[in-house]
Amino acid sequence: MKILAADDDEFTLELLTMMSERLGFSDFTTALSGEMALKLLYNGNVQFDCLLIDVKMPDMDGIELCSIVRTIPAYRNTPIIMLTTVKERSFIDRAFKAGATDYANKSFDVVELGSHLHMAEEVIVAQRAAKSARATSNGPRLGFGHQHPFELCDMVPIEGVDGLIAYSALGNYMTQLSHSGLGGSQIMAVKVKNIEVIDACASSEERLCVLTNVADAIGDVFRTNGYMMAYAGNGAFVIVTRKVNRAQTNDLQDELQKRLDVKTPVSDQLSPIDIEISLGNPIRPSTSRPERILKIFDRAIKRVESQVEKGNDHSSQLG
Repeated sequence: MKILAADDDEFTLELLTMMSERLGFSDFTTALSGEMALKLLYNGNVQFDCLLIDVKMPDMDGIELCSIVRTIPAYRNTPIIMLTTVKERSFIDRAFKAGATDYANKSFDVVELGSHLHMAEEVIVAQRAAKSARATSNGPRLGFGHQHPFELCDMVPIEGVDGLIAYSALGNYMTQLSHSGLGGSQIMAVKVKNIEVIDACASSEERLCVLTNVADAIGDVFRTNGYMMAYAGNGAFVIVTRKVNRAQTNDLQDELQKRLDVKTPVSDQLSPIDIEISLGNPIRPSTSRPERILKIFDRAIKRVESQVEKGNDHSSQLG
């Protein structure tokens, strides 16, 4: 794995290089500023697999660098690990919204650094496998003769939506929240109830447009509550937001549906598609009983899917 680290402190870069080599990652390049890092990324001589970026750098800070990196086509999905001692939620939110994949404390613990790098390596392997499968497959044959390069269950990338990050990144985001930040958050899921019908009759571009419309609507409705979200596949979105009660959940779903009703049709070629959604009741992550974040995400998705199967938009149970 080819790694590029950007930090304005030479000692930090030397220490990162040494620790990475101990972990078996010897292909390590360093840059003393965001500008130097961008030069290395733009020249294209080396395709880096993972980026380590210090949040606080002069002139161009790490969050700004991260957002610029995401505009480079070759690095749109590259794992980016932010390195910092800053634990304020505002910094964490900004970093992940800028495109960060992970967020590591600059404690320089070799075990912790190793876990972050190995996690990035797993993401890279999964991305390459998915790319290879799409390249060698004709795609699944669906209703009405449509073929899609992505399965319905795939976490397809949706771009240009504020607060929408990768599913794995959302899990990493949650692990960075403080005890109070975690206690003040709730996890909800939105499900496109008629996603199978849409998938059968729409092209890949139209299906992506439907999902983008849903993500846009979620952003519009949850903006005042504060949120981060990710697409989980099968027409489901996971949302991390501040606490809302069950009555507010009903209002949020109604507002989401209203906004989606005016966002169709999705293209000039396709007849208008009615996008029907269901919003699951929130799950409160426990601060006293640590639970794997992705397991909570799964619970939120299963909750809203159960509501859809029962034909009941809102469950009476709270987590």
